[in-house]
Amino acid sequence: MTTRRIAPYLSTTALLGAGLAVAFPYEALANPEFDIRGRLQMDYHMIDEDETDFVDGFNNRRARLGMDGSIDEHWDGRVEINVAEGGVSAADFRLRRSLGPGRLWLGQYKVPQGLNQLTSSNNYTFMERSSVSNIIPDSRRIGIAYEQTGDELGFKTMFFGRSLGDGGEYDGDQPKGYAVRGVYAPFLTASRHNEAPRLHLGASLVYEDQDEPHELGFSDRPELRDGDGGGTRLLEVDGVSDVTDTTKLGLEAAYIAGPLSAEAEYLTVSMNRDNSDEPTFSGWHVQGSYVLTGESRTYSTGGFGGVTPSGSGGAWELAARYSHMDLNDSGFEGGEQNNVTLGINYYASSNLRFMGNVVFADVKDRREDGLPGRDVLPDESPTLVGFRAQYNW
Repeated sequence: MTTRRIAPYLSTTALLGAGLAVAFPYEALANPEFDIRGRLQMDYHMIDEDETDFVDGFNNRRARLGMDGSIDEHWDGRVEINVAEGGVSAADFRLRRSLGPGRLWLGQYKVPQGLNQLTSSNNYTFMERSSVSNIIPDSRRIGIAYEQTGDELGFKTMFFGRSLGDGGEYDGDQPKGYAVRGVYAPFLTASRHNEAPRLHLGASLVYEDQDEPHELGFSDRPELRDGDGGGTRLLEVDGVSDVTDTTKLGLEAAYIAGPLSAEAEYLTVSMNRDNSDEPTFSGWHVQGSYVLTGESRTYSTGGFGGVTPSGSGGAWELAARYSHMDLNDSGFEGGEQNNVTLGINYYASSNLRFMGNVVFADVKDRREDGLPGRDVLPDESPTLVGFRAQYNW
């Protein structure tokens, strides 16, 4: 990790601190309460290869460090940097303020789309999100948002631009996007305790104007990385050129009742292009888990949390997922992937977890780089095994 690579994020942190000093009087900032936060995820992978070579070995999946806390009775903030095999990147760099019945968000954070994408890596059930959740949602962008969450209803809307670190990627003005997500999460019994049966229904819509025609790429690993750090990608469209704007739709459903939880999600992205074919890519996944020791996965309106063991012996969880992703449309042939993932999790505490995953991948109907006229690539059916030790604070 070099000084040059860290410098942009240190500079951003300094600017954020200077902005706080200007925005708030000394009395408001005299006694802020901040805590150090972080997470460490160390993986080991073994792959039964098919056509493509993978690398068995260790992988530093995430090493994240930051701080968050309250600034005064209305404002809170978070700054977080991630150090992984692929380099240094900015995670959350944001401020929030209570405003009316909800909260105002400023800075970089996740665009509100996708239940699996919005679930923290501390808490999602498998070692990696499903491919559709990696490929279609926008992850973190800089913007302004407003959120309101009640006992059973919630929504969040956001106006956003680029991500931190991507300023040199655009020739003209930066893209401008608009997102909205709504959630209905009724209790299914009169009782409203933490383990009461509950339904989750959500929908999201994201529109992004590229300002100048831009090239977009779509790719993912087979829902588990390898010892190469960056991971080997079997699904890929190397670049859809001259994209003027995109529209992304997400539908989500989940159910939780005591130790049982389940979720299903569908996501699609449609592109408009200058005088060219206009592809639409889509995918979905369904998954379920059961905590053998009886604990319930936490849930608040809008998303899942983790599992906290009720005894000194920890908690055990079994899980399964089926996913489908299709990057073939309008002449582009990035591939079609169907995966089965089996998982086992052991929670030593609410902050310490050990994970094991087996992924049976099936990838077909693809060309080199996913572009028209390129060489046809062979079908692939690798089996990937991964283990993770995870600690967060």
